[in-house]
Order: sequence, then structure tokens, then C-alpha cells
Amino acid sequence: MRPFRLGLALGGGAARGYAHLGILKTLESNQISVDCIAGTSMGAVMGGLYAWFGNVRETVDHVRRFLSNSETVNLAVYRRIIESEKKKANIVDNLTAFIRKGILYGKAMTSRSIVDEEVFNKAFQALVPDVDIRDTRIPFGAIASDLVTGEELLITGGSLRKALMASSAIPGIYPPVESGDMILIDGGWTNKIPVDPCYQLGATEVIASCVSREMEDTSDFDKGMDIIARSNAVSTNRLGELQKRNASLILEPSVSDIHWADFSRFDDSMEAGFTCAEENLEQIMKVAARAKWQRWIKSKKKFIREITL
Repeated sequence: MRPFRLGLALGGGAARGYAHLGILKTLESNQISVDCIAGTSMGAVMGGLYAWFGNVRETVDHVRRFLSNSETVNLAVYRRIIESEKKKANIVDNLTAFIRKGILYGKAMTSRSIVDEEVFNKAFQALVPDVDIRDTRIPFGAIASDLVTGEELLITGGSLRKALMASSAIPGIYPPVESGDMILIDGGWTNKIPVDPCYQLGATEVIASCVSREMEDTSDFDKGMDIIARSNAVSTNRLGELQKRNASLILEPSVSDIHWADFSRFDDSMEAGFTCAEENLEQIMKVAARAKWQRWIKSKKKFIREITL
């Protein structure tokens, strides 16, 4: 009998991405095995760590130790971002607002990123083990975007740490990761919800965990910057909707009250993921059963170029 092939596609969402661990907690407590994981941005970080440790308890303990010992999550830049907006907007909308207000303009115009490269590297050295992706307990792939070619890439080999840095390098916030001729940035700019990459890894059924917020309601189209920001939001939202279509089940934890830059709300975000999965457990069980008895992989074609870092 061919192996069980349930895939988990974890989307980006910065601090809201902790919710993915809550979903994994529910899967584990119900003896539902995940056979491959594809992640974008924070989804790649949480998914990559889970793929390495192989269980929720060790993953959560590791993340908690990092959060308690790291100064990175308490950087003044995050506090300024949170305090500058009353609305819990998405990342792109917030960045546009900050630049428009001049809050981060100087840094954005004179440096590659708002968070210094040294700080970014130090954080990932503490957070992610220096191991090869091919050695993870669960097959895993991280999505990154190449600034040079505009290509979506699936990282399936080489340094797990470097792959997660690349996948979560939010343009303007964190420095891009260079590898050969490639300049890699956050995977969410080409694939917000990596459902198809999960199938490419061998899944027959895919559960998608989406923690990005929907577009904010707005009627302010009087200024060019507002129109540009709204147009970008429409485009990215539409991209995400298209990429979710092939998922067997879409889980959307209630994390709209959590600011994307508030990394202190680990427990709240994880609890939201757990609650969402518990509420949808019957559907999850049905998808898992289909994956167990599904005879054919939906697509054997590799549409996304796989790379090793």
C-alpha cells in the first residue's frame, strides 16, 4: 500500500503565523499525521521548525525559549509599527502608511531594510537549527521569491536556516538573502498560500492554513498613494484567492485582532489556530481519510522550480 499523503500548506502572516502551531496541535491530538509541509514566510518558519522537530511540544518549547531570550521581537521598530496604526492592517498596507507618514522613510531610503542584517542573522541563528532541509523528519519546502527574475521558487534542499530567512525576508523590513545570481525575498510576494507546492511535494490532499487578513474596507481614494496601496491590496488578495482554490480544505483562524508585528502574542495566536482546527475537526478527518485511500497524486508535474541553498 502506498504511503499516506496528507499535505499542509502554511501561509504567511508574520505574528499571526503562530496559529499554524495550534492547528498542528489539533492534528497531533487526533493522531492525524502530516506527510509533507510547504510554507510561505512565517508559515515556512513554523512549518520548517515543526518538520525538523517532528512534534508540536518540542517546536513550541523551542519557539518559547527563543521569544523569552531574544531582543529581536521587542525591537523599537515593531513597537512603532504597532502604535502608528489603530487598524490591524496587513503588512503591505501598513508599510505604505508608515512611509507615507515619514515614520520609517529615512531608514527605508538609506538602507536595504529597516531591521539591520546583523540583527536578522542573529535572530535566525538562535531560532533555526543549522541543518539540511533534506534531513527534516517531515518532507518540507519553503517558498521564496527571486527579485532578479520574479520567479517563485520552492526550496527543498540545503540550509534550513537560510531557506527560512529567504522565505520570510519581507521587502523593506528584512534584508534579502543572496544566493548565487538570486536575490531572495519573502515567498508571499509570489505565493501567499503554497497549496500547489504541497502537491508537488507528493500530497494527494492538502489542508491550507490561512492567517493573512482580508482587505481593509476603505473609501479614501483621493491621493495617489492611497490608490497605489489599494491597487496592491487588490492584487495580492486576488493572488491568494486563486492560490487557495486547489486546497482540499481551507482553515482560517480568527487572528484579525492580532497585529502582524506583535510577536508577543504567541499564546493568543496559537490558541486561535487550535480553536479553528477543533471547530473544523470533522472536515479535517474527512480530508485525512481521503488522503489515506487516494490512489493518485493530483499532479506529477513540477510547475515550480525546486532549488537547493
